[in-house]
Amino acid sequence: MNAMEYIELSGVPESRWPIFREWFSWYNQRGMVGVAKDGEEIVGVAVARVINGSEEPTHYLHRPNGDTAFVDLTVTSTDGRSTARSRRAMQCLLTILWDRFGPRRSLIFNRNGVQKKYDYMKFMQKALA
Repeated sequence: MNAMEYIELSGVPESRWPIFREWFSWYNQRGMVGVAKDGEEIVGVAVARVINGSEEPTHYLHRPNGDTAFVDLTVTSTDGRSTARSRRAMQCLLTILWDRFGPRRSLIFNRNGVQKKYDYMKFMQKALA
């Protein structure tokens, strides 16, 4: 199973978009997809990019020098249940985000169309402790 199939198996709303595969591929080709694994098994996938915090995060907008990490999608289980394994997958995905984009001022998660904004450093210190 690959990352795209993992997201599709999860059944998140984005996986049912008519353009989902094209949307995902755009991010994947630009190195903006993180994949957490347990051995060879995928246990989490995140799609993220960088924007300026003052901008509306329209699709396909990526500003490498922006001040805000924007997480479009995070999937850490295929059944929607939070477990110790899914929490470890989230920590792994956050580490990948840090490694890929470095520190930023803000972190925004898109959760079912609702944006939640956090102070990047405070969030990471707490989440990765």
